Parts: sequence; C-alpha cells; structure tokens
Amino acid sequence: SEKIAPLQDAVDLDEATNKEKASLLAWRKYRVQVNRVDTLKPVWPEKPASSL
Repeated sequence: SEKIAPLQDAVDLDEATNKEKASLLAWRKYRVQVNRVDTLKPVWPEKPASSL
C-alpha cells in the first residue's frame, strides 16, 4: 500500500516518530479490515486519518 510503505520504512530504519508508528498500525489494521469485507454485503471500514 502506498500509505503503509513509507511508514514501514521509517519503522524498519528505527527513524519513525510515535505518530508515524501509530499511523502505521492504523493503516495495517484498516488493510486487514478491508480484506475481511463480505463482498456480498459490503460494509467498508473507515479509512484512518492521514498523518502525512
């Protein structure tokens, strides 16, 4: 995901701020929720607030 990759890079390089770490967690949870959406009766999760 285009939102997750730069945040993950910052974490991997041990340069992420607490805000970036929280944002990464929120986007990863969102990605999991999207993958679990029932395609016959879709209820889409709310996107995390963009912090970048």
